[in-house]
Amino acid sequence: MDNSKRIGEYLAFIGLVSAGISLRLFFRDLPNFAPVAALALFSGYFFRSRVMALAVPLTIMLASDLVLGGYQPVLMATVYAMLALPVAARGILRRVFRFEQGRWSRNAAAACGLLACGLASSILFFVVTNFAAWSAMGIYDRSWSGLLHCYVQGLPFFRFTLAGDLGFALVLFAGYAIAKSVVRQPQPKIVAA
Repeated sequence: MDNSKRIGEYLAFIGLVSAGISLRLFFRDLPNFAPVAALALFSGYFFRSRVMALAVPLTIMLASDLVLGGYQPVLMATVYAMLALPVAARGILRRVFRFEQGRWSRNAAAACGLLACGLASSILFFVVTNFAAWSAMGIYDRSWSGLLHCYVQGLPFFRFTLAGDLGFALVLFAGYAIAKSVVRQPQPKIVAA
C-alpha cells in the first residue's frame, strides 16, 4: 500500500474513533444509543486491515469508558465483543454495498444488505448481552422465567440499540456513498474557443 493510502486510512481511523467517542459521550443519557456498532460495520467495510477495523470499536469503547466508568467485567467483555462483531460482516457489505449511478436495483440491494447487517448486529447484541447479564450479574433468578424476565427488562434498551445502530449506519454509509459519487463525477470538458 502506498503512503498516501496508508495516511488516508490513519486519518480515517482517527476521525472515526474521535467521532465515535464524541457521539457516545454526547448521547450517554439515551441508554444504548451509540454509534459503536455502526462504526464497526463501516470499519469492516472500509479498512483493508481487520486489525485496524477491529481497533475502531474497541478504542471507542475503551476511551469512552474511561469517562463513563466500567461495570461488571464479564458483561463488559461481552459488550466489547458484541460491538466488535459487526466487523465480521465486511464480506457481505463489500459484495452488496456498491452504489453506481443509474442502477437503482443495485442501490436497493446495498440498502437492504446494510439494513440486514445492522439489524443482525442489534439483535445479536441484545440476545448475547442480556444472556450475559442474566448469567453473570446475579440479579435475576437462575431459571427460564428469570432469563425471560431479563430479556423483557432489556426491551426498552433494545429500541435505543436498534435506533442507534441503524440510524448511524445509514448516515455513515449514505455519507460515504455520496462522497464517493461526488469524487467520481466526471469533470466537464472545457472546449477552447
